[in-house]
Amino acid sequence: MKNVAIIGSNGFIGRHLTERLSREKNLNLFLFGRSESSVSKDAHPYKKIDFNNNEQLRKDFKDVDTVYYLASETIPASSWDTPMIEIEKNLVPFINFLEIISKLKVKKIAFVSSAGTVYGTTNGKVPEDFNKAPFSPYGITKLAMENFLNYYRVKYNLQFDVYRVSNVYGEGQNIGKGLGIINTFLEKIIKESSVKVFGDGQTIRNYIYVKDVAELLSLTIRTPDTSDVYNVSSNSTLSINELIKIMKEVVAEDFKVNHEGGRQSDNSYIDLDNTKILKNFSDFRFIEIKQGITKTYAALKSGMVKH
Repeated sequence: MKNVAIIGSNGFIGRHLTERLSREKNLNLFLFGRSESSVSKDAHPYKKIDFNNNEQLRKDFKDVDTVYYLASETIPASSWDTPMIEIEKNLVPFINFLEIISKLKVKKIAFVSSAGTVYGTTNGKVPEDFNKAPFSPYGITKLAMENFLNYYRVKYNLQFDVYRVSNVYGEGQNIGKGLGIINTFLEKIIKESSVKVFGDGQTIRNYIYVKDVAELLSLTIRTPDTSDVYNVSSNSTLSINELIKIMKEVVAEDFKVNHEGGRQSDNSYIDLDNTKILKNFSDFRFIEIKQGITKTYAALKSGMVKH
């Protein structure tokens, strides 16, 4: 049996990852988050995590083999004007955590990074070894966290998988943090019959369904304890205007599109190459974007998904 911990198990991706890994027969799952209790329907042990309590961290992770690290306190827009938040809330706790687990029996850490921000300005298909020049504090810090993983690999032989995830959407995403353009648009369409677009709508993004993300992240538990970096993206790369066109085909409501000025924190173009990770999933098929939007819309309309 392998002991696997998920930090951020109550989050959007964390909940779906917990559900996916719960189907594995040879895993003991240990869940961690900042809330007092777990939202998982499965009876996995859960603890509220405190990154400042080193003694408790040592106790909680002493028998863990693999850690999924999905914790994040910020979004790209929130730290644009206050970059120190990234250092204080994300980078320092992460380094402290690595310092502790590197001296335990933990063999590997799977880190969810950001494909939309670590590369910076791009053109053409972007593979994992593409030049990285992040311009937002969020992306700069994510890349720093990736680099610290390499430091701990060299110094302590702590292996890692870095997953640079594109724009995730699907059932159960809380848009309160300001992330998730598809879920945000759908909720605004249902509640207000309008959406707000920053800029001219020509911004190019990749969109991936959350259950597909969870499946691809399961690679860590199925591969040897070595280190690698992967783009986690679908084959659905399109502009915001194209996204809105699909939504008009899916939703029952008529809605207005209101345009505002573009945001400096936004990357205007990214087209990710997912060849590397898909080599490990020979039979994998992505949820097609229109199907995924339809599923998400239906869940929101039915009220089955609670925030």
